[in-house]
Amino acid sequence: MSILTVAPTENIAGSAPHRTWSGRGFAWSAVIIGSRLPEIICREFGFNAEVWLSPLSQTIILVGLAMVAAKFCPIKNLAGFILAIAALTFSWRVLVPWIEALSAFRSASQYLGWGGRFFLLRAIRTTGALLMIVTLIGSGIGRRELFLRLGNWHAPVQPEPFLWFRRPIPWTRFAVTLLLIFGVLLPVYLYLTLHPQIEGLHRVLLVLPWAVATSALNAANEEFQFRSVLLARLRHIVPPGEAFLLTAALFGIGHYFGQPSGWGGVFMAGIAGWIWAKSMIETRGFACAFASHFVQDMVIFCFLAMSATDLSSAWS
Repeated sequence: MSILTVAPTENIAGSAPHRTWSGRGFAWSAVIIGSRLPEIICREFGFNAEVWLSPLSQTIILVGLAMVAAKFCPIKNLAGFILAIAALTFSWRVLVPWIEALSAFRSASQYLGWGGRFFLLRAIRTTGALLMIVTLIGSGIGRRELFLRLGNWHAPVQPEPFLWFRRPIPWTRFAVTLLLIFGVLLPVYLYLTLHPQIEGLHRVLLVLPWAVATSALNAANEEFQFRSVLLARLRHIVPPGEAFLLTAALFGIGHYFGQPSGWGGVFMAGIAGWIWAKSMIETRGFACAFASHFVQDMVIFCFLAMSATDLSSAWS
């Protein structure tokens, strides 16, 4: 359905009375607690992050926050949004490391080549999608609310104060423009941070099928977990613009330890996350965000194939 006939604010934000400051406070608190920002701060100041705030304790705090929100701020989807972040935190930072440490997992990895091991490392992160699906039980949220359809790629991009255009342009044109921009910025940043070996270019050709499979899996997995579920839950809590920022902050901060990494990676991933969230709301679909994410993941995979980056810390 065209965004011109159904305003995006009606689809995610709900009616104005539901947008309370307490609801926003709970939402932002959940993003800050569930992100890796506490860990980054601890490292920057030389503290042991595991002692001060472990991923398991973050998960417990988030569950407690969801219970408090359900009791004192009964806004529809608010407790579910916090629980979704708790599921995300637990799966990526508690469950996945535990699986990676299993002797059975390590033994199975030995029989795979570089590309196969990389794919396996991304595949186990789908546990986050499974846990987040569990949090949707009884919520009434379905495929439509999760944007699990192609969407209208010809829908107009709604103008923003900081974008270069003042009249709406179609997402087809905007997406291509962004791919060209990131097609320059991302490779330059990866080259400076990963220091790839040009003579390793042949490895890209050898693992190309794995590159396609891994990029497709990772893009679909992250779009579902970091955008589809969270945007669906943010309905009735915040307006669309703030929903873009909430999901972008969570996604961007997570890349401090991933690829692209560091503060530059946080900035680039945060912008990409904001754009992909905006595309989901305005096209009312998953495809535009997935396609753009897939292309960028292909670039990252190719640079990792040419570098000596440890696979266990390759992507956030």
